[in-house]
Amino acid sequence: MIEQGESLPGKLLKSSSTALNGRSRTKRLLAILSSHPDWIAACVTLAGFLCRAWLAHATFFNPDEAWHFAAANQESLYEAYQASTTLFHPPLLILILYFWRGLGTSDLVLRLPCVIAGTLFCWFYYKWLKRILGRQVAWVGLLFVTFLPTLISMSADLRQYPLLLMFSAAAAYLLEKAFENSSAGSMVLSVSCMLLAMLSHYSGFLVALSMGLYAIFRFVREQPSVRIAAAWMVGQVAGLAMAWFFYSTQIKQLTARRGTESLKLVANWYLPEFYYHAGHGNLFSFLLRGTFGIFRFTFGWAVAGYLAAVLFLASIVLLLRLRRGWHWSSSATANAFLLLSPFAVSWAAAAAGVYPFGRTRHSIFLAMYGIAGLSFMIAEITKWKKGLMLTLTVTVIVLCQTLGTQPWRDMLPLADRRKENMDQAIDLLRRQVSPADIIYVDKATELQIAHYLCDQRRVDPERSVPGFESFRCGGLRVVSTSPRDDALLMLGFTHKRQEMAQAYGLKAGSRVWIVQGGWNSGFGENLRQSVPEFSDIEIHNFGHYLEVFGLEVASTAFQ
Repeated sequence: MIEQGESLPGKLLKSSSTALNGRSRTKRLLAILSSHPDWIAACVTLAGFLCRAWLAHATFFNPDEAWHFAAANQESLYEAYQASTTLFHPPLLILILYFWRGLGTSDLVLRLPCVIAGTLFCWFYYKWLKRILGRQVAWVGLLFVTFLPTLISMSADLRQYPLLLMFSAAAAYLLEKAFENSSAGSMVLSVSCMLLAMLSHYSGFLVALSMGLYAIFRFVREQPSVRIAAAWMVGQVAGLAMAWFFYSTQIKQLTARRGTESLKLVANWYLPEFYYHAGHGNLFSFLLRGTFGIFRFTFGWAVAGYLAAVLFLASIVLLLRLRRGWHWSSSATANAFLLLSPFAVSWAAAAAGVYPFGRTRHSIFLAMYGIAGLSFMIAEITKWKKGLMLTLTVTVIVLCQTLGTQPWRDMLPLADRRKENMDQAIDLLRRQVSPADIIYVDKATELQIAHYLCDQRRVDPERSVPGFESFRCGGLRVVSTSPRDDALLMLGFTHKRQEMAQAYGLKAGSRVWIVQGGWNSGFGENLRQSVPEFSDIEIHNFGHYLEVFGLEVASTAFQ
């Protein structure tokens, strides 16, 4: 508000002074960034750690997380490894959890290895981009990987992806360092990190293949020392041996349990919409849709994702057009090859029908390269002006945080994942369910209920009743569908509840408590609308994806 009696020249001078002070503060901030880039990057990374730690504390386990902990919660390391072979993932996370659980079993403590790995990924990513594309591009990339909602959420879950990203970024950074400094030691560390990435998640093998192609490109171009080449070759042999071991001891066995030993037929029952089915669609359209889907998944907001995909493709074209004499540590052509090769490898795997591709977490490793190309294009669009680059980057991140939606079903909105929802549901079960009652769940919800109702203790389900599994916690019996019937379905529910009532000797007056969690919702409401005698059931909702309601055994449906 302008003071009364102040002259117009005075008003203009005050406004000009304010604007100049604002520009002066911006210049001082940019000067600090230029003089202490790594220290500021470390502070940004620390802020990313706090965001991830808060989310890890504020949300309850999804079924996959509960499954991972259950696999690790064994009496011996050998048993933990054996349990890990039942997952479609390599064993590293399970083996880490086996030892880590000794520090505590709260959700935050159990998720801390992933939170730490997701944070270190941001740091290694910054160091990698700084080497290949320069410090200014590294700043843009650091902000994206630190604060995009999908990458925060993925680092706050007890899953393999943060480990994969951390080791992949570290391997990429150390590979550049090995070539730049002609260091055999850095090459040994690089291939070691790549092997750990392959031990974390099977998409690590795709990362390893793309990095291997890039390394061959650099070998042919630069002809480094024999020691560096030898260290790299040893790593490739170890990677091939690891691939053979996991295929023969885990993947082949898991696919055989589904009635086939063909890895390609996994697409018939697991994420079929993200596998290419030869003869059932156009390959080019599938790959194009999947490529744009990856960016949409990464940014959470479709507008930003699609625009980022276009800018990434433009960055490859621009890099290929740049002439020699570029001031980066490696040529523009090498950088174009580096950023494009992971997509090329993924396209090949998708075309062969052996790996999912598109708007799914399984392709998240491609975000590492996609964001790098996008960051380079932001620098080009803003003519490498630091203040404008950072302003544009922060604006995109804020828009993604405010306008974006969760990209897939197993990354639910925060309101539906709050820890208080699960706490209230478990409290309701402990207060209202009697020892004569039964808690009935599907397979996904069983993992969650076992984790929280049993206070993270080990559970060994009983399978003496065909078609069901059961266990007891605190005097309460939990019955779940069989592994082949992994969801609560309206079709056949009447027959299922009659079978359960007879098999477990339910008496009149007792209740069957239906709990639906996981990634499904609405079973109680569908039952209330479809079966007249259940039109008055009381459904307790704890967010959109967790509901509890009871059914009287005295109902004719249980006779």
